[in-house]
Amino acid sequence: MQFRTKARAVDLLGKGQIADLPTAITELWKNGYDAYADNLTAEIYLEGYKGLDQPMFVLTDDGKGMSQRDIFEKWLVLGTDSKSRAKLEKEESEETLWKKPRIKAGEKGIGRLSVAFLGSPMLMITKKQGHPLQGLFFDWRLLENYNLFLDDIIIPVKEFTDTDEIENVYWELAQEFLENLEKYEDEEGRLIWEDSQIELRNEIENAVTNLTPPDFIYEELIADMMEIDEDHGTKFLIFDPIEQIIGLARDDTDNLEDREFVTSSLSGFTNEFHKNRLGINTEIFIYRANETRDNFLEKWGKFFTKKDFDLADVIIEGRFDGKGSFNGKLQIYDEPVPYSFINPRKKDSRSDYGSFEMKLGYSQGQASESKLSDTAFKKINDKVRNYGGLYIYRDNFRVLPYGRGDYDFLKFEERRTKRFAAYFSYRRMFGFISLTRANNPKLKDKSSREGLINNSAYREFQNDLIALFTDLANEYFGSDAKQSIFLDKKDQLKKQSEEIKKDKKRETQEKRVFTMSLRDYPKRFEAYQEEYEELLSKLEEKTNSVEILYSDIEKILDRINTLNIEYKSLLPEVPKRYEPTDTQKDRLEQYENRLIEFNQTIKKQSEELIRLAKEKLQIKELRKEFLKGYQKYKANLENTAYEKKRELNKRFNFLLDDYSKRTERILKELEYEKDSLFENIVSKKQVLEAIDIIESKFEFLREQIEKELMPLVEHVNRLSFDIDEELLQGAYKAEYENIKRRWEQTRETAQLGVAVEIIDHEFNHLYSTINNTLDKLSKDDYVNDLTQFEFLKTNLKLLEEKYDLLSPLYRISGVTIKDIQCKQIFKYLKRFFSNNLEVQEISFKATQSFKDHIISIKEPVIHTVFINVINNALYWLRNSEEKIIRLDYWEETDEILIINSGSKIEEHRLERIFELFYSNRPNGRGIGLYLAKESLNENYFDIYATNDKTYNQLNGACFVIKPLN
Repeated sequence: MQFRTKARAVDLLGKGQIADLPTAITELWKNGYDAYADNLTAEIYLEGYKGLDQPMFVLTDDGKGMSQRDIFEKWLVLGTDSKSRAKLEKEESEETLWKKPRIKAGEKGIGRLSVAFLGSPMLMITKKQGHPLQGLFFDWRLLENYNLFLDDIIIPVKEFTDTDEIENVYWELAQEFLENLEKYEDEEGRLIWEDSQIELRNEIENAVTNLTPPDFIYEELIADMMEIDEDHGTKFLIFDPIEQIIGLARDDTDNLEDREFVTSSLSGFTNEFHKNRLGINTEIFIYRANETRDNFLEKWGKFFTKKDFDLADVIIEGRFDGKGSFNGKLQIYDEPVPYSFINPRKKDSRSDYGSFEMKLGYSQGQASESKLSDTAFKKINDKVRNYGGLYIYRDNFRVLPYGRGDYDFLKFEERRTKRFAAYFSYRRMFGFISLTRANNPKLKDKSSREGLINNSAYREFQNDLIALFTDLANEYFGSDAKQSIFLDKKDQLKKQSEEIKKDKKRETQEKRVFTMSLRDYPKRFEAYQEEYEELLSKLEEKTNSVEILYSDIEKILDRINTLNIEYKSLLPEVPKRYEPTDTQKDRLEQYENRLIEFNQTIKKQSEELIRLAKEKLQIKELRKEFLKGYQKYKANLENTAYEKKRELNKRFNFLLDDYSKRTERILKELEYEKDSLFENIVSKKQVLEAIDIIESKFEFLREQIEKELMPLVEHVNRLSFDIDEELLQGAYKAEYENIKRRWEQTRETAQLGVAVEIIDHEFNHLYSTINNTLDKLSKDDYVNDLTQFEFLKTNLKLLEEKYDLLSPLYRISGVTIKDIQCKQIFKYLKRFFSNNLEVQEISFKATQSFKDHIISIKEPVIHTVFINVINNALYWLRNSEEKIIRLDYWEETDEILIINSGSKIEEHRLERIFELFYSNRPNGRGIGLYLAKESLNENYFDIYATNDKTYNQLNGACFVIKPLN
């Protein structure tokens, strides 16, 4: 007797063991990585795309692929031992595609069965270098027949050797598979397809027989892999994918939660946080009926990279030893703090989970509590909102579901709800725990590949991490933390932000008040002018009267004098802190014109009348009039000065009180440190240690005084009646906004101008070539010369390509950051400068390290930078005997080098060449390198020139592009 295996067992091991869609895709991507693939893609083809009558799902890797022998001896053999295979790959060879040997991500040898989860029927096509393309057809629903044994099943495999016979081979595969449905009894007479399973049989038969793949599947997905003998890789074509896959392509809100779930699960497939990233590209594309293509993962923004730690307000970094001890460091805002922790738990060798590295960044929830600028805060906040979480990686591959928004395995949010050690929020953090099979063998995946098995090692692993974050919250970050460094800095940033907000709010309020006043002042002036004219009319009447009553004239003159004093209140108070808008200026000018007209007519005409009226008053009335005027002026000045003094006293008392509170807090902190040290001193050694600690605390608090208290004192000391701070600030603000606006306009115009100028020569050359060809074709001798027609077609194609080259240079704003393969940049540049390189006989090369490098940046930015630098190189290489341009990448310093053998840049010009309008080139405008540096800086990169022989190996010009620290 021997074991026999029912087909249903494979169904249970495959589809039955997979927790969800992301897990299925992840398992297959891992297999692709094990096959030395660098690019792993999933593609959803929707109904209507190039003739598709139903959606299709395709998974592709560019790994080493399989020969027919590999399919029979490996892919169709379950439970193959990945560790045994790893031993065969000790060095670079044909089996590793001449790449560095990889630690296997697959473990159980059944990950390939995950494809059954995705849908049926399935066509697998695979090609190994030097071998024919292989096809395997299968419908996984066949395994649901519980009467079938594995050795009863036919799995058709055939070679694709002729591109004209692809469709025939496909139908041969399908027909051979259908033979599985023709046999109703086994050799012992037992029914294979019982009545209860006839529906399943018919469903499979209808799906296979009615499946008619459109031409593009044969021509683009299959034929392309046959054309080049060195090509390699594997594709899984799922012709009836599960509904969840199709739902990813919808734009409605019904499946929004599921789309977010899949995105958060498949992002960060490999450890992008780590300096030793694997460099594997994973993408999901959606092809629509209108033949457009979307990148599903990029719709939600790019995943984290190691550079994002530069944007963290708090960084926790270190290593656990597997027994409860953590040793590492913190970075609280920009201040490094050494940190270690021991969880006082019982030690048991069975629960030793092994050492591992951890690095975590934390972003404050409010911009006012962050060290970042508004732009930088928005950048990291968007990523945290979409992908925030603590991710677990094993050998740099993500372990699901850790990192998902709904999987808070360290119970951060539970502690926040209970207000216990409640600083950390799971969705505000980003970072990784790095496990390895070698160091952490007791932390094992569940059979469903959904998390780690809850054994004693995992429980202690979880317990130690929770204890660590609890201690961190109690010691540094909680509202009652023992150490004040974080709280003080956060409070300082928050107050600064509040002051800026108040300043902006005050400015907004001033603008609103000023706008309202421009509506109100004309009405007030109209009433003022009407009363003034009425008083003048009465004064003229009284003055010309035969019987003069001096008391009447005196009363009228007194009121006119009061109106003259009030005239200043009719003048709008133009804010000093900001520049009025054009609309406000127009209204202000209209109002001022009315005032000028009043002063030049009514006010001027009244002066003579008032003089005549005063002449008729007696000397004692005039003296009385003089004193009344003086009293009015004095009262007005006293009221104004008193109000301002009261405001000054109020603000001064507030600042003095705040200063006293801050001082008291700092002194109490020193006293608290003294008390805690003094109580524990029982030996001379502890006394000496306490002295060092209290001295260190003193220095820290003295720095706090310098940072927190002294700026206010220095600001007050600088205040002077001779300087109008409001006016000065307003002037600087206005100038800054003006310069900023003008620069943005200039930069965009210049960027496009540079791009057009560089390509102008290429267009002129192509136009000339095409015109010459047309001239030749116009002669009788060439009318029937097909060679000339082909030449014309070629040049027209080149013209079209040159026009396409402009597209990456247009409008950088709105373009998203993406991973760009440097080999594609090199290919692009060779096309762009093809004519120049050929005419000048320049050797243009790139090292393999450059071609293998991937840079994450906006495509127009990096293209424009390379074009600017190489365009300059073409000029300075004209008179060189040896003409070389070389692109290189240094992994150890993360730097890209653009080197040429032309003229060396003089030492004193190395920095100046990046200045605006500085150029050593005849007729050069001096804007290209300046724009290159500015664009790179805005994208967290920098460029510089160097004559250091370590870099400048061609003894010409050498430019270096590197990430900004």
